[in-house]
Amino acid sequence: MSGSSGLPPLQSYLTYAADEAKYANTAAAANGQESRLITYFQKNAGSINSPSALLGNYKALTVVLGAFGLSSSINDTALLQKLLTQDPNSKTSLAQRLGNAKYLSFATALSNWNPPPFATASGINSVVTAYKTNQFEASAGQQTPGLQNALYFKRTAGSITTLTQLQSDANLLAVAVTGIGLPLTDFEELSFTQQTALLKTKLNIADLQKPSYVQHLSELYLVQQQLNAPLTPAAPAVGSPLSLFPDSGTSTSGDGVLTILEGSTGGTSSLLGTTSTGTSNLLSLFA
Repeated sequence: MSGSSGLPPLQSYLTYAADEAKYANTAAAANGQESRLITYFQKNAGSINSPSALLGNYKALTVVLGAFGLSSSINDTALLQKLLTQDPNSKTSLAQRLGNAKYLSFATALSNWNPPPFATASGINSVVTAYKTNQFEASAGQQTPGLQNALYFKRTAGSITTLTQLQSDANLLAVAVTGIGLPLTDFEELSFTQQTALLKTKLNIADLQKPSYVQHLSELYLVQQQLNAPLTPAAPAVGSPLSLFPDSGTSTSGDGVLTILEGSTGGTSSLLGTTSTGTSNLLSLFA
């Protein structure tokens, strides 16, 4: 199966991860809708000086939510209002009670409006950069299953310092769990307490501060995604950002995937051979 750029998924990941900002900028510039939204936000963000002003500006809100990976929440006005106005550090705040890393990040960045978060060029630019990156990763994931999560994990895993933080982000958790050799579907059947106990035996959270380890987990995750994917991939949509990148004509098989992985890491991980099948295998650990 070939990836969204015509390359095998793992090779696509290695290519994009090497300079994701360049690919994200190229994709955004070629997408008329994204370019118009970005231009609008850059011109108008300085006048958005309150949560109500942001919530009342659909175009600007689209960019801001996209920057935090929360595009699907654009119509959840009541939720967003609370996230924007409550103290995210309070245990009673919605951001804390939801236990969702993306909501908490959004609330932490945008709950203080004195001065407004878009009052400076750097504040505006940080949102635009994050928006481009998330849009690029989302498009990549639509064309190649797993690619969005793999890129996101490589980019953000270094900020994770506790298991609770990892478990609060389903996308990061999926990569970590698969990368350390656990079957994700079975893992999701465990209780939160059981998941935590199992992760403590399998993952040293401090290792996420090591770029090489994060890269390795991302690659192992993507290998599993490719091995479990349909043989015939979806072609890039006409006009989509990822349709810009040339097709290499490369096809893959299970052996080809492992060959690429060996080339990028110096050897395949034994974790690939430790994946168990059946929830009972994991649950037996807690008997």
